[in-house]
Amino acid sequence: MSKKEDDSSRNSDGNPSQNTIQFPDISLKTSIKKVVEVTNSTLATFEQTTDETSSAFVSRIMSLGRQARSIATRGVAAYEQRGSYGPQIVAGTALVVGGVVALRRGKLPGALACGLGGAAAYGNVYGYHNYYTATSWRKDLPKSE
Repeated sequence: MSKKEDDSSRNSDGNPSQNTIQFPDISLKTSIKKVVEVTNSTLATFEQTTDETSSAFVSRIMSLGRQARSIATRGVAAYEQRGSYGPQIVAGTALVVGGVVALRRGKLPGALACGLGGAAAYGNVYGYHNYYTATSWRKDLPKSE
């Protein structure tokens, strides 16, 4: 390399010049328009995808809500009829609770658990007249119109 070529590749301060990339002359207004167009199309795509996903999700939730309401209605209706099967409920509860405790802990704790389970079931079915009535839970429910 000759001395003249070596000098031409240097800046005025004597450092080697860096190759600069020439960009096409694009106005600021044009570039802003392009950025806005790309952003809007991206947001439109996201909105469409989100709407499709959320509508499917809401549809599924509404279906599950209807099924849960139906099951809850049947459960409340069955709970209302508990007085008709009071002796069976009390005896069955006492036997199950007492039996499980007796198997785990022995005869005496099983007998005690049997009595407590039966008393709790009796209170739930018939209520304790001086303290708790079996239908007192209804007063906390919202009134249906």
